[in-house]
Amino acid sequence: MVENGEDDRRIAFGQLKIFSWRELQLATDNFSEKIVLGQGRFGKVYEGVLADNTKIAVKRLTDYESPGGEAAFLREVDQMISVAVHRNLLRLIGFCTTPSERLLVNPFMQNLSVAYRLRGTLLLNLGTRPVLDWPTRKRVALGTTRGQEYLHEHCNRKIIHRDVKAANVLLDEDFEAVVGDFGLAKLVDVRKTNVTTQVHGTMGHIAPEYLSTGKSSERTDVFGYGIMLLELVTSQRAIDFSRLEEEDDVLLVDNYGLTFNG
Repeated sequence: MVENGEDDRRIAFGQLKIFSWRELQLATDNFSEKIVLGQGRFGKVYEGVLADNTKIAVKRLTDYESPGGEAAFLREVDQMISVAVHRNLLRLIGFCTTPSERLLVNPFMQNLSVAYRLRGTLLLNLGTRPVLDWPTRKRVALGTTRGQEYLHEHCNRKIIHRDVKAANVLLDEDFEAVVGDFGLAKLVDVRKTNVTTQVHGTMGHIAPEYLSTGKSSERTDVFGYGIMLLELVTSQRAIDFSRLEEEDDVLLVDNYGLTFNG
């Protein structure tokens, strides 16, 4: 039976659970703005609780019909299935499709993201956020490295993430780093050293050669990882426009080389 106009298509994506729209609507209190975990290029991520009390994160691609939106949904599902076996990569639980929306369901990461733990910009009542101590920051750096290394070296087809940044590195209950958000990822033929594409990513995290040539490779991700390390050490954003009125320097890094501003 089709519920609430639900699309009756069944996409053959292995053992993933196909959620109903109503199930996810109830889990997120009708997608309440009070439980938004974050917002990306194609939509928002909501905290949710299933009927069996399992905590989840629901990514709602509200503008998936915009250019690239549907492709991003299918790409993220495809990529996340292929990397689900690694502890430092975000696991996909399931998804939901209707004629008007696409939703992805992931495990809830108890400590949210590296960006949130370093700076905290979300409207969540989580109490005091513990500062990441240096041993934890080292674990985060190593865990992110392991996740990226798996994408680049151990997948059947190499995966270039193309948007490695602190906001896309999540932290579980043990502060183990989990690389997520594969919406901009690119599958690469292992026989090719790089792939020319339209440039995607986040300002301040994009490798200069990627900007100038449109060619993404493992080095694209390594550059983004390097910027994340700078943020991890300094607790500053790569680009922080909130400092514009107070200071002349708002860049921790620019796209033509590293800039250390004090």
